[in-house]
Amino acid sequence: MLQETIKAVKDAENKAETILKEADEKVISLREQANQDAKTLKEEEAKKARKHAAETLEAAKAKAESEMKIFDSETEKEIAALKQMAAAKENKAIEMVISNLY
Repeated sequence: MLQETIKAVKDAENKAETILKEADEKVISLREQANQDAKTLKEEEAKKARKHAAETLEAAKAKAESEMKIFDSETEKEIAALKQMAAAKENKAIEMVISNLY
């Protein structure tokens, strides 16, 4: 009877040791998986951030280009108006010079 009890205790100790060893291995495995998941998540988030930055930059470039075209168009209109005014005044100036000569 005593031998059976000792054997049962040893079996229980061995089983407990096996359970602890398996738990340690599972902890190591889970830790490695968590580290890998964290690394993957970090890479994905960095990729998303780079993509978002590139999209924002492209949108800013497109907006700047659009505003530049509007500015160029307005400038061309102002130049045309100034040329037209200058041409009208040029004729008057020529007439005044001619009338002052005679």
